[in-house]
Amino acid sequence: MPTLRFLLQLTVVLSTVSALKAGGVTVITHGFNSDVDGWILPMAQRFSGRSDFPGSDLTCYIIEIGGSDGAYTTTVNRVDGPPPDQSDTGEIVVKLDWSSISTAGATSSTDVAIPAAAALLSTTLIPENGGRPLAELPLHLLGHSRGSSVVSEIARLLGAEGVWVDHMTLWDPVDSTFGDATIGVWENVLFADNYYQQFGEFLIPQGRSVAGCFNRKLTNLSGGYGYFSGGNHSDVHAWYHGTVELGPDANDGNIDITNSMRSTWYASAESSGATGGFHYSRIAGGDRLSHARPGGSESGQVSDGYNRMWDLGGGVSANRNSLPTPVDPWPNLIIARRSTVGSLTGGETFPLEILYQSETSSVGDPTLSLFLDPDPNPWNGNEILLSSEILNGSGFNSILTTTPAPLLPAEIDGSFFLLARIHEDGRTRYLSLHEPLQITAAIPTPNIVPGSLRFESGLFTLTINGVPGQQVIVQAATTFSNWQSIATLTLEASVQDYSDPDSGDFDRRFYRIGLATTP
Repeated sequence: MPTLRFLLQLTVVLSTVSALKAGGVTVITHGFNSDVDGWILPMAQRFSGRSDFPGSDLTCYIIEIGGSDGAYTTTVNRVDGPPPDQSDTGEIVVKLDWSSISTAGATSSTDVAIPAAAALLSTTLIPENGGRPLAELPLHLLGHSRGSSVVSEIARLLGAEGVWVDHMTLWDPVDSTFGDATIGVWENVLFADNYYQQFGEFLIPQGRSVAGCFNRKLTNLSGGYGYFSGGNHSDVHAWYHGTVELGPDANDGNIDITNSMRSTWYASAESSGATGGFHYSRIAGGDRLSHARPGGSESGQVSDGYNRMWDLGGGVSANRNSLPTPVDPWPNLIIARRSTVGSLTGGETFPLEILYQSETSSVGDPTLSLFLDPDPNPWNGNEILLSSEILNGSGFNSILTTTPAPLLPAEIDGSFFLLARIHEDGRTRYLSLHEPLQITAAIPTPNIVPGSLRFESGLFTLTINGVPGQQVIVQAATTFSNWQSIATLTLEASVQDYSDPDSGDFDRRFYRIGLATTP
């Protein structure tokens, strides 16, 4: 029986719940007698072509589970894109392939999920990630048919380690064969959605609703795969593909998603697929707390899929399966959201609300660090640290809220992602606001006035434009790679000259200036 958990601090939803736009891990898997090549590969390839994808590339791995009689093996290969720390988005897609054992009667969904969950937690399985487990990043698990039981079990096993799953998606879930585990939505899953059909085709599996999900029953799938290619059971993942790849030329690797299909497969509220299915993913950022029923009366409300074991914004009810308390749980960032809206100015504080979970205070206290990141990739090392603080531990049965208000550097200007990192006992997890922040510098950056370079009294002289009181550093070089600081000035006026006393010692010299200190 589910038991309600207690949120230790009352929270008020101040803006739309946010999750990382990219810089996360999407795991897609198949079901009985299938593989990752036919329709999973094309779906993964379509992510980076979306207009809302915040970059140009992603990293794609195949994790293959093989073996037999309980002696299962795990292998991994990067099949597309750069290593994650070289990507401009940090987005990782994992195609979970257990095709070699998917028809083996002795292999259950739990048998597949155990090594798959271990792969997500491993610090050594993918050497190029430098000891970083995939589970550091927000997770989206998607499974079709028996694969729905696999991802449900992966979520459960991650929950046993105290790891939260941002999103779990089920496609025509089936758990009645091969001793597969009953599909459930566990208390470590923030949002769950389920897309299923019940047309009753002869010998064709059909799905069902799952408690704790946003359940979207599909009532018209005409013109899709056809009976001898999986029938409406396969049409369910094709329906979802049509919400990933929009437009008239969509193809899931096997069939075209035609305009005629879009007009009948999707309800009017789903805008021919644009506001259905993938719309609620971390990448697309749709409103998971919506009370709408986009599929009509036979489907549930979107917010039905939101975790209500605690009041995270959707109210409180026992809509999750409970987990045993982990012995050594990971720290988790569950929700990050702004307390204000609109653009920001450097030199101002930036109030946030962050919900997190960790070990109890008697065992250890997590450290929360906040960064500005020019891209959504948390692993590429170009983040700008704003603040760091030690938080109170929560314990696995509670969620705490913290309300940091980091100070934005005065000179920061441009578009940045707000990245949050929680670290405890050698384990790290990341989360970010979905949309980038637009920040305007509080003061102009000092610059050399164009056309001001000249000789005066035998010395090379330039004019600096800035703000009185700014500390400016002057650097010089004979090439563009050996810059050296030659002077630090405090501007006494908005326009001030500087003469290089050593300029006569060089045949040529280049100059640049910048702020000497960062507020």
